[in-house]
Amino acid sequence: MSKKLLRSFDIKIQSLSNNEHSFQFDFNQELFDYFSNENEIKNTSGICKISLLKSDLMLNIKFSINGKTDLICDRTLKKFTYELNSNKKMLFKFGDEDQELSDEMVIIDRNKSKINFGKFIYEFFILEIPVKRLHPSVKNEDNIDNFVFSTKKTNNIDPRLDPLNKLK
Repeated sequence: MSKKLLRSFDIKIQSLSNNEHSFQFDFNQELFDYFSNENEIKNTSGICKISLLKSDLMLNIKFSINGKTDLICDRTLKKFTYELNSNKKMLFKFGDEDQELSDEMVIIDRNKSKINFGKFIYEFFILEIPVKRLHPSVKNEDNIDNFVFSTKKTNNIDPRLDPLNKLK
């Protein structure tokens, strides 16, 4: 993904009035490949709706991310499509320098003219993917009997050994 495509996730905050604004960004696999080439997720796509409330002191931002990606089941190694719906909030306070206070609060320079939301969309999406990836056909994740091959033990004893069993 080029810088040009990354710029499509920019919002010019200086030109916004002190009011509520809505934005919508479409994203795909290129966004994820830009930030990391070691992703196990493939064929990713989705929509991020951003609701931005601007005031003189801060930006209150709500992310609503709907997307899907292809994952591989940890147990069956089958490929499946994982659908994701996530809502996150962030606060951007205006200050003298850029500083990240927590996962939900960032201080940005007062003179900053735009914010790129591509990295936030990437991080929120990645964090919503489960660590334990199970195919939807695996209903009970504790039922390992579906995946372990077992053999039934039969007691076929050679009839010639019957006299030895009598010695017991």
